[in-house]
Amino acid sequence: MKRFLLGATILAALVGLLYAPTGSFGFLHLDDHDYTFLCPFVHGGLSWGNIKEAFTNLSHGGVWMPLTYISYMCDISLFGPGAGPHHLVNVALHMVNAMLLLTLAWRLAGGRRRFWIVLAVAFWAFHPQRVEAVAWIASRKELLWAAFTLAGLLFWGSADRRSAIRSIAAYLCCALACMSKPTAMCFPALALCVDLAMRSGICPSDSEARHTEDAKYTEGGKHIALMRELRSRIFPYLPLLLMAIATGALAMYSQTHPAGHEVRAIFSASLPWRLLNAIVAIGLSLFQMIVPVGIHIDYRAVPGQWPIHGLLGCLTFVSCLVLVVGAFSFKLGAWSVAFAHISCPQDPHKAQSSKLKALSSKHQAPAISILWFLAALLPTLGIFGSFGEHARADRFLYVPMMAVAVAVAMAGGDQDRRDHRDHRGKPAKKWQSLAMRSMAGLYVATLAVIAWPVIDSYRNDESVFRRALLFDPDNGRALAHVGQAECAQRNGIDRGIEHLRRSQAVRPRDDTSAQLAYALAMRGHSGDFGEIRRLCSKFACDHTLDRKGQALEALGITAMRQRRWNEAIGCLYDSIRAPNRFYSNEDAMLKLAACLCNAGRQAEATKWLEQLTRSKRNDIRGKAIQSLETLKRNPRTVLFLD
Repeated sequence: MKRFLLGATILAALVGLLYAPTGSFGFLHLDDHDYTFLCPFVHGGLSWGNIKEAFTNLSHGGVWMPLTYISYMCDISLFGPGAGPHHLVNVALHMVNAMLLLTLAWRLAGGRRRFWIVLAVAFWAFHPQRVEAVAWIASRKELLWAAFTLAGLLFWGSADRRSAIRSIAAYLCCALACMSKPTAMCFPALALCVDLAMRSGICPSDSEARHTEDAKYTEGGKHIALMRELRSRIFPYLPLLLMAIATGALAMYSQTHPAGHEVRAIFSASLPWRLLNAIVAIGLSLFQMIVPVGIHIDYRAVPGQWPIHGLLGCLTFVSCLVLVVGAFSFKLGAWSVAFAHISCPQDPHKAQSSKLKALSSKHQAPAISILWFLAALLPTLGIFGSFGEHARADRFLYVPMMAVAVAVAMAGGDQDRRDHRDHRGKPAKKWQSLAMRSMAGLYVATLAVIAWPVIDSYRNDESVFRRALLFDPDNGRALAHVGQAECAQRNGIDRGIEHLRRSQAVRPRDDTSAQLAYALAMRGHSGDFGEIRRLCSKFACDHTLDRKGQALEALGITAMRQRRWNEAIGCLYDSIRAPNRFYSNEDAMLKLAACLCNAGRQAEATKWLEQLTRSKRNDIRGKAIQSLETLKRNPRTVLFLD
């Protein structure tokens, strides 16, 4: 126990130290705002009304995750609306998950292979693939469902030691995990993995005791005992399966009925493309697990185009498949016997099978770890749901990659220092064991060093998407975000416009059109007016389509520069009243006041300017005061506020 506590404490401290800088990071425009201060039932903090809305709103963000929203509410109520506390809570959850995984692996190994278990969990916790789930506020759902899943699996344990209280606790944790993220519908499969692992570790004396007990039954009694045993093995999974089915139905509805959008098709790509995407995603994930290069946010794969890295993913997937089939095909018979033993442990013939005697946890470890990996990853691969431009995501690997720790706990490494063996089965020399441990420890330390720049890239939108552009120069989303960030910098608007144009070329979207039009309007070149009107033609015909107000503001600025005052007034007024306006409306209000003044409506202009004199922004307040003074001296003056 002392060694376990020491290992858990050191591991948690190192994880916290690695991710501590995220406390100074900001929000990312990619989902962070929609989940926190722009979410109507989150930004107000914790309240009964907000909690009720979190459970009953099935469409916000296209995912039903009430517990995740409640966690954001708690952060806001306890620490305020800043981004730092959200990040530090993510770090704390990752530390808790590392300790829970260490506890589970320690239990599966029966307290043996301590060094290799701690190292396997450290490999999982420090790997750069974990950065997206920890350093991105919007990935809180991954951390929460992982925490509840690990806690539930610890309660689940083995059926031989499971009580009613432990079963109820496991069911509760499963429900909480499903309410954190629908991906937790894979909980029954993970529970089966833990059950298989626990059963494979049963000592021979327990098996002999059960066999002796079986001998007391008559033929009829054996049949009754067999049915009773089957019921005790299968029935506990039924509540888990029901929760998984209900969660899948809710996930399907949320995915097809996102708030603010039209109803979407459950499948946005053909089955061959979804299967190809799954193969590439698995292959690249496994490749980057071993060789952590090119890790960034927002991997993409557009249907109809073949991504360059797709070949690497396919080759990796095929190579791993060949290795798995070639290395473990001769053990399939042993695995089938093990599964039959778990299902029918009272059968004395199977219990005394020669294959079963030869079976050990080392033989079952590959099968159980592969089952864990695929079961946890399958809901996110897009085979049974929508698959658009996203090929994969590192956050989706948060729970699947725990399979490494499970495999090591069951079969990896030596049991203790007295049992070191080399490849010929002879006792290994002490220096060989030390070299193996040193190399493994150095590899894990290297992963932490590699993860450091990946963590730092999540500091803000520009840094995280610039890293994405390093490895994927045609990433439309990254081009849009980097272009938007450059437009906000002094002397960077020209570079920003070029990035936005490239983004619109490779990934045409209304949001990007509005951002590009706004940037062109702010630059103010008369040669851009035609392009602005072309980009915003959809919104010019129907102002209600622009729910963020950005395109309407661009049209208003363009009309203002062309001295078309009435058109500018209409566009700017609707822009200010946009229901989902993201940016501050004070700049648009200042321009609206100028247009009203220039259109001869000085009284209305004065009201808007007086309202802006109370602005918290010094530049807006100063311009409003100066404009009011100008109007008092000359009511017929023409105002141009750039």
